[in-house]
Amino acid sequence: MTLVRYLRSFFMKKLKPTLLIIVIYISFISLGLPDTVLGVAWPSIRSTFKLPLQVAGVITVVTTIGTAISCFASGIILRKIKTGQVVFISSVLTGTALLGYSIAPAFSWLLLLTIPLGIGAGAVDTGINNYVALNYSQRDMNWLHCFWGIGAFVGPNIINFSVMYSNGWRGGYRMIGIIQICIAAIILISLPLWRKKSELSKTDDRNDSQHKEKLKAFQLFTKKGVVLSILAFPMYIAVEMGTGVWLASYLIESRDINKIRAGILVSIFYASITIGRLLSGIIATRYSNNELIKKGLGIMLIAAILLNIPNPIFIIPAIILLGVGCAPIYPSMLHNTPKLFGIQHSQEITGYQIGSSYLSGVIIVPLIGFLADKITIEIIPLSILLFTISIIIIMRKLNTKDLSNSENLKQESCIIRE
Repeated sequence: MTLVRYLRSFFMKKLKPTLLIIVIYISFISLGLPDTVLGVAWPSIRSTFKLPLQVAGVITVVTTIGTAISCFASGIILRKIKTGQVVFISSVLTGTALLGYSIAPAFSWLLLLTIPLGIGAGAVDTGINNYVALNYSQRDMNWLHCFWGIGAFVGPNIINFSVMYSNGWRGGYRMIGIIQICIAAIILISLPLWRKKSELSKTDDRNDSQHKEKLKAFQLFTKKGVVLSILAFPMYIAVEMGTGVWLASYLIESRDINKIRAGILVSIFYASITIGRLLSGIIATRYSNNELIKKGLGIMLIAAILLNIPNPIFIIPAIILLGVGCAPIYPSMLHNTPKLFGIQHSQEITGYQIGSSYLSGVIIVPLIGFLADKITIEIIPLSILLFTISIIIIMRKLNTKDLSNSENLKQESCIIRE
């Protein structure tokens, strides 16, 4: 009996959290897989359906709006359905949509399938981020987003591989769809590992006054610091996505760099973020979320200043530093949400944070391109600098506000330490 108890205790305290975080990492690879494939597949898709170049923007907007709506509604969904079940259903949705892409007879079908693709992605994004913030360390959160980078890197290569070997874009989407369905099957098998929400509440936060009453959605915005916290996310996405979307154009038109080298430099930026998140996870045991954010923002500021200096010697260091600086910001801000605002409200607030991030992609990022086209291409590095400064100001204001009592700020209260 003693051996049975020991084995059961070992499984519950050590093995179960480890197995589950592996499944969660795999789930986030599935989130990254379809995120970056449209740009690579679009030349072939538009050739198949005889479409103009700009129609790709329609798919992007529909996907982003669907994802944002899903994020904003995720708080309600996650309170009615367990996180593991939401992730499973969402993975099935995205996998089915991707398989549907591979057999779509017309563009209208692609547009229709884009709706479940976006909705599924938003639910996975919010559900997993909030679950990891509540149950795992900041190291795990940084590594979680590192695995998104792996998926984002692999996705386009699957499309390229498929096109290269005459399977076309349909074969690439079919392959990614099958991978998504396989990941959904892994999540289904892992459902007993996901902790119940009732177990998440067994912390010292139980006595926190802000947990005595469940606030309605509109009341959450009156909580001190919530609006500032949400606002930080689109500001950050303006830097990360703005760099990813417009950096190549800036380098080509302003710095006279050829298209191939400009594309390589954009790849270096994303590689720097992925590697930076891996390193952030390693050093996360030594630093708090706020310290990681502060260090990341400091590196981002230096990089943004270097990017605005018209000297070619600073280009590569600026891009690498910008990626490394960006790396811990998004994961650390998400991981901080339950600590700042409490477990009971973290699901809704996380949904608003991630939802506003996606909206940034269809409002702020296109606006940067519009201003660069109408005024000057130098708006691109200048906007990166200004948005970086904006995040620094917001985070300083958040750190100076008394957002919660000491009980809610306990690092150990809702996190499983390995």
